[in-house]
Amino acid sequence: MWTSYDDYIDALKAIAEPTRFRLTRLCAQGELTVSELMRIVGQSQPRVSRHLKLLQDAGVLESFREQHWVFYRVAQNVQCQQLVTDLLEQLPSDDDVMELDQARLNELRDARAKLSEEFVETEVPDWLRLHEYHGDEVRFSDAVQEALSGKPIGHLLDIATGTGRMLKIAGPLADSGVGIDLSKKMVMVARNALAEADLPHLTVRQEDMYQMRFPARHFDTVTIDQVLYFASNPDALIKEATRVLKPHGRLLLVAFTEAAQAKTPPSVGIAISDIRNWLEEAGLTITATNVLPGDVLDISLLVSEKNKERS
Repeated sequence: MWTSYDDYIDALKAIAEPTRFRLTRLCAQGELTVSELMRIVGQSQPRVSRHLKLLQDAGVLESFREQHWVFYRVAQNVQCQQLVTDLLEQLPSDDDVMELDQARLNELRDARAKLSEEFVETEVPDWLRLHEYHGDEVRFSDAVQEALSGKPIGHLLDIATGTGRMLKIAGPLADSGVGIDLSKKMVMVARNALAEADLPHLTVRQEDMYQMRFPARHFDTVTIDQVLYFASNPDALIKEATRVLKPHGRLLLVAFTEAAQAKTPPSVGIAISDIRNWLEEAGLTITATNVLPGDVLDISLLVSEKNKERS
């Protein structure tokens, strides 16, 4: 965020160098590591790192560490996003250097997508296969967007994001957002999904959902999609989600519950009464409930709001 005229000028100066402009353009399309940026722009690690540092010092880029890698992207604030968007819109459509950068970025994305596809096909956790019980994905997506209507989503957190499905549904309506997952491979899958969906204002991090490194009162909206039935301590998970939620912020919880007509439902259903108790004990007030009936399992969507006294 620009706090002064000088800060704004410093950002313009940082971008107004050929390599740094290329790096800014690339990082505006998603999260990239130093080694990936080196391969795209064809420059050495010290040189690329120096350019990235200057852009970050000027507030144009931001970074985060994920194990041994550091990812860079355009800073997620309105002023910086608008500045970069305005500058990129002035680019000629037939610049040779930019076309080569884009071709290399597309190759990198294709490689990421191949790794992601191979993981999903060969090693995907069994719980992801339960998505078949969602039935019509359009109906589910509409139900999620309806549940979150009425007030802005703002800054979004999706806990145990898995394939990034919830981020793809709710993310386009959010100002910014983060998906977390403990699995490094699932983070890779979700990051690729966001790139394919062209959602550069969203990010994915490797994180323990029971001990998140976010400060308290940080997010406007939190989503927990089909997580409770494999969570070892669901009430602790909901309390941690509440901790990072702003006062009057909303939690959307999606869970399979036993269908009324099902004779032998899979053992993944959770009693609505238990979910309600966990939400209330965490200091949340349920404001809306929607049940999508299914042949084997129902899908229950519960929206709750954080009580001010728990802020």
